[in-house]
Amino acid sequence: MLSNLQIILVSGASLIFLIILYMFFKPIFTRQLIQNSITDTHSRLFEDNVKQGDLVFKHVNQELDPQELIILNLISMDQSNFNINQVLTLLKNLDAKYNHGFFSFCDISGEEIFRIASGINPGLIELETKTHVLLLALDLHQAIDPVKAFNMMLELSSEISEKLHASICDVNRAPLSKQMIEHLKSKAQDVSRIKTIENNSLT
Repeated sequence: MLSNLQIILVSGASLIFLIILYMFFKPIFTRQLIQNSITDTHSRLFEDNVKQGDLVFKHVNQELDPQELIILNLISMDQSNFNINQVLTLLKNLDAKYNHGFFSFCDISGEEIFRIASGINPGLIELETKTHVLLLALDLHQAIDPVKAFNMMLELSSEISEKLHASICDVNRAPLSKQMIEHLKSKAQDVSRIKTIENNSLT
């Protein structure tokens, strides 16, 4: 039968072992939570029942209208949070329109081209926002000129990333390669052809 001292030693050893396990696995769990938060933001971008502040194209009927989304991520190079005042000032200087926690980039006629928000849930860009990821979203079917819309999105993402010292990444947060850019341009061209055919069929 174990003595009190032996019981205390066994309990102490077990406690130390559990603490070591916690310290070892904590970084893994933390990284997984960050990845899931960004993935969740992507998956909820254009739901009809999203809450205020989420990226949602209100006039798009998800059940009737097709969608072809292009998602880009701007990720801080050193993984530190962006200076939110710098972000807000930069977007304002780029003539982005603020709308309930996210920003819209519009063409000369005022039609929305694409949106930008925080890549961390709930996606809001406000004075108290802390994020190291900015997410840009474009629905090619909503754009009047999908190719021009994508080119503008790519150009502005390059300008923003340069000012914020961020890396331009694709929807999976991998560095945006030339092959991926060509692939996305091809998608924009395909949607543009479809829209042209549909418009011609109506005339």
